[in-house]
Amino acid sequence: MPVNVSSETVKLSLGASSVEVALKGATVISYVHDGRERLFVSSKSDIRTSDSTAIRGGVPLCWPVFGPPPSDNELFSKLKQHGFARTSVWEVADQQDSQEGVKVVFKLSPTEAIKSVFKLPFTLTYTVDLRPYTLVLTLHVENPSSAVAALPFQAALHTYFRLPQGVRPPDVSVDGLENLAYNDKVSGEQKVTERRKEVVVDGPNGEIDRVYFRAPNELVMRFKGQAETVKVTKSGFADAVVWNPGPKKGSTIADMEEGGYDRYVCLEGCQVEPFVYLDPGKDWTGTYEVSFDQ
Repeated sequence: MPVNVSSETVKLSLGASSVEVALKGATVISYVHDGRERLFVSSKSDIRTSDSTAIRGGVPLCWPVFGPPPSDNELFSKLKQHGFARTSVWEVADQQDSQEGVKVVFKLSPTEAIKSVFKLPFTLTYTVDLRPYTLVLTLHVENPSSAVAALPFQAALHTYFRLPQGVRPPDVSVDGLENLAYNDKVSGEQKVTERRKEVVVDGPNGEIDRVYFRAPNELVMRFKGQAETVKVTKSGFADAVVWNPGPKKGSTIADMEEGGYDRYVCLEGCQVEPFVYLDPGKDWTGTYEVSFDQ
């Protein structure tokens, strides 16, 4: 069967490719393409819906905030880092199988638990679309027409790309970020201009954590000594994040497997600045597509 729904996960299959999605957070926890696993998930992660913690790895969905919630807005004062979408249990709303591929649509609406930390109404739909050569992830946000206020939010698809055998984070570079302004969360610098054509995934103690603003809709990740590249094509998400904690900080992450920081690089499509403000009856869509080129 192209779609297999269990009590904890949904698996999509298409030829030799497959995608597995945990119902907790609608988190993509596996993407097998061309016989290889392309995503990193820490072995210490708990994918069960009965567990309240976020999954470390795969593609966690950050919403309605990215990073720590802003301290100057009471609406977000009860939220944890990256919001509640990545820890909430989503429902399967639809599934489709066609010549173009296999897709499953997940849905999240306010539950009593969500209402206790976030008072505004919303509807989120998240489509995981497995195609012969690509994986397409689409987040759709709606503010109901019955709402009495605008819906503000940030969003990110926090993608952990598994590195090829023998490749470490400092062997990875990203094209497409030259001349962009970025905030550096490691140094604390704000609105610095990137002057490099290829941004190497390295920094103080090996750590890099940057938000690049108004990033182009196509970014390419390259691996030293490897012909294959990862191409990310996005729309709706204005910004991009490059992140790896490095060995010093990575070894302090409680749910990170031993040495796990050396096995992935995050290159994510996100909407960080400014917040999106959706008026009642309006919607927003962000799409993130992953493909591999030789």
